Parts: sequence; C-alpha cells; structure tokens
Amino acid sequence: MTLRTRFLAYLVALHLVFGAVAAALLHERRLWLLAVEAFFLVSLAAGLRLVRSYFGPLKLIRSGAQYLRDGEFTTRFRTTGHPDMDRLVEVYNRMVDRLREERVRNEEQEMLLRKVLAKSPGGVITLDVGGRVDSVNPSAEALLQAAADAILGKRIEELDAPFARRLAEIGPGESRLLPLRGRRRVRCQAATFMDRGFPRRFLILDELTEELHRTEKRAYEKLIRMMSHEVHNTSGAVQSLLQSCLAYRRQLSDGDREDFARAIEVAIRRTANLDEFMRGFASVVRLPRPVPRPSSPWEIASQVGLLFRDGCRSSGIAWREEFEPDLPAVSCDPVQLEQALVNVVKNAVEAIEASGKPGTIVVRGGRQGRRAFLSVADTGPGLSPEAEALLFTPFHTTRERGQGIGLTMVQEILIAHGFDFALENRPGGGAEFTILF
Repeated sequence: MTLRTRFLAYLVALHLVFGAVAAALLHERRLWLLAVEAFFLVSLAAGLRLVRSYFGPLKLIRSGAQYLRDGEFTTRFRTTGHPDMDRLVEVYNRMVDRLREERVRNEEQEMLLRKVLAKSPGGVITLDVGGRVDSVNPSAEALLQAAADAILGKRIEELDAPFARRLAEIGPGESRLLPLRGRRRVRCQAATFMDRGFPRRFLILDELTEELHRTEKRAYEKLIRMMSHEVHNTSGAVQSLLQSCLAYRRQLSDGDREDFARAIEVAIRRTANLDEFMRGFASVVRLPRPVPRPSSPWEIASQVGLLFRDGCRSSGIAWREEFEPDLPAVSCDPVQLEQALVNVVKNAVEAIEASGKPGTIVVRGGRQGRRAFLSVADTGPGLSPEAEALLFTPFHTTRERGQGIGLTMVQEILIAHGFDFALENRPGGGAEFTILF
C-alpha cells in the first residue's frame, strides 16, 4: 500500500468518526449537528487539498524517475506556480537537458570513432577484461585473415594463425615488427585503457611492407651504385696495369718468367671475377621495367625445369609437375618471370643438396578462388625462424658463398608485375614459394 493510499484511508476513517458523532447528536442537539457538519466539510476539503499539495512533488518525482529509468531525456515538466514544485521542476529539467546533451555527444563521438576505425588502414583490436576480442575493425580482419564473427569472443592465441600467436605474446606498452606472410611486415603495438574502472588492452596493427621496401631499396641501390663505381674504376685500371706487366716477362730469367706470368694471370682473373661479382649486384639496380604480354607461367616453369632436370637427377632430386587443366594466360614479361623462377628453383635445389638427402621438387599450378597460382615446393629442411624473419632482406643469405641478391631480384620482378607472393614453410616439411597472379 502506497503512502498516498494510507493517508487517504486515514482521512476517510477520521471523517467517518465525525459522521458517527454527528449522527449521535442528530436528535438531541440540532445546532451542534450543523456545526459539526460544517466542520466536517471544511476539514474534508482542507484534507484533500493537503493531500494534493503534499503528494504532487512525489508524483513528479515518480514520473521523473520512470523517465530516467526508460532513458527518456526529451520530456520536460512545466512549472505549476507552486514554489516547492517549481524548484523540483527546474532541477529535473536542468538535469535531463545535461543528460540529453551528454548522450548526443557520446553517440556522435562513438559514430565518429566507428567510421574512423572502419576506414582506418591500420588494424585495431580491443580486448575485454577477460582478454577476449571485443571489437575488430576491417583492416584487422584482413591482417588476421578471418571474419569478425570468427574472431569476436576468442582469445587471440586461440585463432588458427601463426601471426595471431605471435601477436598474443606482445605485452602492454610493447611494440614489435612481426612477419605476416612472405615479405609482409606488420608493426604491432599493445596498450591499455580504463573502462568503468577496469584496465583493458587494445592492439594497433600497422603494415609497413611497402614503406620498408622503399627504404631498403633506396639504401641498397645507393650502396650498390657506389660500390660498382669504385670497383669498376679500380679494376679497370688494375687490369690495364697487369696486362702491361705481362709484357715485361720476357726480360725475366727463365726460372722466374713462368711464375711471374702465372701470378699476373691469377690477379687478372681474380679482378675479372670481382667485376662479375659486382655485376650480379648491379643487375638488381638496373632491372628494366617489365614488358608484359599474354604468357603461360606454367609453360615457363616447365622450360625452367628442363634447365635443372639433369642436375637434379645427378643430385638425387626428383622433379614433378602438377598443373590443373585449362589454366588462363597471364599478362607478364616472360623473360623476367623466367629469371625469377630460375632463382626460386635454384634455391630449392640448394636447400635439398644442403640436407645431404634425396628430395623432391614439386611445381604446381592451379586456382585459389578467382586467382591463378604457381608454386615451387621442396622437401629440404625448410626455413629457420631466423631466416623466416629476414626473408627478402637485401644481402641476407644462409649460403656460405651466397650474395643475398637472388630473392631480392625475385622480389623486385614480382613487385614490378604487381603479383602477390610468399615463401613459407610447408606443414609436412620443406619450403614453398607461391606466386598469385
């Protein structure tokens, strides 16, 4: 029973008593009856007025509380002319105005934040208090290679991707450069923010592949040009002097003449080898723009196989080709693509030979969705974690006499064509180089 109902019941009971007293006095004292009835009417009117004025603010408070509970901040109360009521109305109206303005401002900021995150080229992942993914923007979906429905509500380390597992190892306030796939590199930063008094983590993912490639390319092009200039200028002069020195061998005694000539010839040959060595580096810098025309990458791969097949057979390496039927022609520069495949196959052969065991090279062609692909897989030892982290880094090599320019040239050729590519370890062992056309 509400307070208003109890108060009205009290007034009714009180006036029922007055009525009973008036009935008792009806026959004995009529004048007293009139007085009691007058008092009865005045008291009842005063009581009803007091009830109305007393419970008016309570009704206002009850209505206002209901509006607040329902989140209805657009309703305002009018003033009544009663000072106490008007003060309540003024306080309530001012409060809901502020709440409405705050809600509109929060909604606008949230909408702006959602639009910014949706259009941002960088990935953003927020985690809840328990460390599960609470939100993910489209760029982060692309980097994690999974749709939002498959990511939300899971821990990052539970996602089926090596990149996600590396991402989960980043501590708050830490920043790392992680390999994504093939040559792709992503800078990942972890930070925290407070949400209703509890700390929550979020991750920012920024792909730096193209930026790093441009920086590396500018650096190694400048270095190669400087080295080539100095080496060629020096070797040319040295070879000229050495050729001149050979002319003096007739003036030497018979016992010294042969040793002198052999030493000069070795020096000339080593200088020529140095020139050839530098030309290998310079070929990366002087790589011409591709001249594309409709070609079959799978026929080019078969032709490359003919170059290596005899050498593979003598090393105990089996060569296998697996091409799907009716593969489409691809617009590419066949000469440059052949050079890229030669380097890829050469690396595969050397990887198997380094293992000291027989192996197999499988060249496959097919479709991945709407895109055609060509891959070269080997059964060698695969990529070590250190080599995987430094893939396509200029001058990096795991070979004892390697120059570290083979994959760099492959990268430059495929980037100039606009093809996607990756070099990854295979689940069953070995490595696989894949080109997506």
